[in-house]
Amino acid sequence: MLIVLLVAMIVLGMLQIISRFVIRSPIMWSEALLMYMFVWSSFIGASLAVRESAHFEVEIFVVHLPPVVQKVLAIGVYVTIFLFSVFLIDKGIFLVKLNQRQLMALLPFTMSWPYLILPLSGTLMAIHSLRHIGRLSSRQCSEWGN
Repeated sequence: MLIVLLVAMIVLGMLQIISRFVIRSPIMWSEALLMYMFVWSSFIGASLAVRESAHFEVEIFVVHLPPVVQKVLAIGVYVTIFLFSVFLIDKGIFLVKLNQRQLMALLPFTMSWPYLILPLSGTLMAIHSLRHIGRLSSRQCSEWGN
């Protein structure tokens, strides 16, 4: 989905440039759609970063800690990500419902569509963070048993 969004953004952006500077008749709705597509791709990318453990981290201090403390901190990070994802789901559902009647500028859709990425991305982040917590917990329990 991320690749489709990025390709569509490139094509739509090129069409916007051509229509604005060559044809001199800009596509009025393309800017708004590009903005919403960028937001969607950012949130999908964030959930992908959680899945791949590619989120931002500062390792300079953590690498000097004992392995057990490193794993406890890693679990704490994923618990924090999980709590944030629950917040995204909750507030995202609220915003989707709140904006069901408001129309987008220049587009024939309601503002619920841009906000729908919040609960979707939050759900994906929650699933991925729980998977990491389970993996780290089972590995930690087996290491403590030895």
